Amino acid sequence: MSVLTKCVICEENKEKGIHVIHAFICCECEKEIVTTDTSEPAYNTFIEKLRIINSVKEEIVN
Repeated sequence: MSVLTKCVICEENKEKGIHVIHAFICCECEKEIVTTDTSEPAYNTFIEKLRIINSVKEEIVN
């Protein structure tokens, strides 16, 4: 049985990816993140979405 987890970037339920703290990033988004140049508009979108991870971390600590 496969387990689907919601990606913090694309917000789709995916089967494969990585967990960072308690956030999930699917394989497709992970690949896009590492191959996107910092001058591309999509880069800023990734940064904003990844800030969710920091929010999750703060909730865990508090």
